[in-house]
Amino acid sequence: MNAVTRLAAAPHWAHADPPRIRPGGLRHLGPRTWLAMHALAPLFGTRGIRLADLTGRDRAVFHAYLPFGRAVITSGLGRAVTELVTLRTAWNTGAWYEFRHHVFLSRLGGLSIETVERIAAGPDTPGLSPAQRVLLRAVDELHEARAISPATLAELRTFLDERRVAELCLLVGHYEMLAMFLKSAGAVPEAGAWERGPLSWLRRPDDSDRLAPASLPDLNRRYVNRIQSRWAPFLPPWAIIVHRGRKSGRVYRTPVMAFRHGRHLIVALPYGDRVDWVRNLLAAGRGGVERLGRLRRISGARVTDVPTAGDLVPARYRPFLRLTKILVVEVEP
Repeated sequence: MNAVTRLAAAPHWAHADPPRIRPGGLRHLGPRTWLAMHALAPLFGTRGIRLADLTGRDRAVFHAYLPFGRAVITSGLGRAVTELVTLRTAWNTGAWYEFRHHVFLSRLGGLSIETVERIAAGPDTPGLSPAQRVLLRAVDELHEARAISPATLAELRTFLDERRVAELCLLVGHYEMLAMFLKSAGAVPEAGAWERGPLSWLRRPDDSDRLAPASLPDLNRRYVNRIQSRWAPFLPPWAIIVHRGRKSGRVYRTPVMAFRHGRHLIVALPYGDRVDWVRNLLAAGRGGVERLGRLRRISGARVTDVPTAGDLVPARYRPFLRLTKILVVEVEP
């Protein structure tokens, strides 16, 4: 059972069958909007966009809502924070339509599927960054008490200015409002959403969050790695991860793209975290890295994502790593 299936099985989602409000059509949305929504829908693997069809029953409200929603969603909080706040708000309100869509969209903000599950579990869940914990507490307080507590506000101000705090409140309010409407309407996710179409790669059935085809790691192991292994130990950002097989006990050398930051090494995982060398390293708890012609021991391996790793990933590396999971290890002196 993958993460999306586990999350869908949560008992607090509210569904309505049949829907309580009928979606609008061409007459309600108008020809231009109807055509635009139906041209956009195949991107998500669907024939229509239920949110637009429902809100579009009142054309004037729909056209007034679009610029407001766009402004709130694209605020200066950044994609990762926006998706975290959206997912937690959808979870708090029990809005499965909202939550399921953002399970996939949050990948564009750099959130791994494991982080999505931690967001659902709440701010005290191990594996979250300190900033993520504070943000989740703020979202929960806005949901439960309709205000951020002074203590949480003080923590937020260590990394958000007053403008961003205001945007955070508006973002939570926006998705609370949307959840009320979607649940009242009985909205359920569109059939096949995110399971087909050009964005189906955002989440994989095996929870690996890989970018590359499943066949590519085996091809690399058989052919490409043999060539790369000759120059990767000497040409950053390439390096060689030395690891021992979980079953065979043999020592293997795998070329990777890796960035050094202080005592940590950040390794990109475009093939996801289900490949053998990652599993070997995690199982052993230690291994080695050949970089700049030197072999060093590594330990404390863990898989995470860029938003959760926080300051461990320098800003100049984040654009290269945003869509992949990353492996973080400590390099021993």
